[in-house]
Amino acid sequence: MNKRTLLGLAAASILATSAARAGELIQDEFGSAVLGRKVALNVYLPDGYAQGANYPVIYLLHGAGGNETEWAANGGVVQTLDGMIRRGEIRPTVAVMPTTGGGTWWVDGAVDKAETAFMRELLPHVERKYKVSGARGARAIGGQSMGGYGALHMALKFPDKFCGAAILSPAIYDPLPPSTSASRLTAQFQRNGKFDEALWKSLNYPTLLPAYQRGAVRVPMWIASGDHDHLGIAVESANLYWKLFQVQPKQVELRITDGDHEWPAFNATFPDALRYIDANCVRNR
Repeated sequence: MNKRTLLGLAAASILATSAARAGELIQDEFGSAVLGRKVALNVYLPDGYAQGANYPVIYLLHGAGGNETEWAANGGVVQTLDGMIRRGEIRPTVAVMPTTGGGTWWVDGAVDKAETAFMRELLPHVERKYKVSGARGARAIGGQSMGGYGALHMALKFPDKFCGAAILSPAIYDPLPPSTSASRLTAQFQRNGKFDEALWKSLNYPTLLPAYQRGAVRVPMWIASGDHDHLGIAVESANLYWKLFQVQPKQVELRITDGDHEWPAFNATFPDALRYIDANCVRNR
């Protein structure tokens, strides 16, 4: 057998092994009584899922105009999770990528009660149907852009439900979003057809911080943004970090990476966010 044949067989063996250890991405949906429509979700199941039980789970929220396919199509979440799990960097984990609509901002706004649907319908649906743990120490949340806004909102409002949060390029403008922000166009923040500044402020994260600070439970948070983010989110991320640093100095991290408000920048820090969350969730079980 010549050298070229041996190399070919070795490569084929590596590919076969990788394929055999790949996770599965499935599509799911359920009828939401809160929203009055179906909620779609993509679910990543790690290799060996059928043989395991009580998996940790991370909910990944999409950005404005996106849907349940965004994290897999643009974020390469399947490949990232497959590789990290195979290398032992994180535990085998289920990832749930839902959509409550392209512009709900994951809150109970002027039109949709997306937060209520997420907490009262989506979480119970996932925990009934999939082999994930229902314990706080095994449930994390993350998101990019609008999804970062939503993940931060959920983590601060329901700290007893999440053991870690990945806040990637979060659209958390304080006090108000720029004119270029999609938040100004969504009906969730409008009254009488116009953007309502008071409504935005009432739902944004600064209103949640006092109650979170008074509480005893802390959610470790990984915050990241691209340094060339044209929406000014690097500054917003740094401000968020400093506010949380006053509350939980050993349970918050900030990373400013090279990039704009785009998937390459989101993806650059996502593996580090997963490592951070997995380590903290294990520690806090």
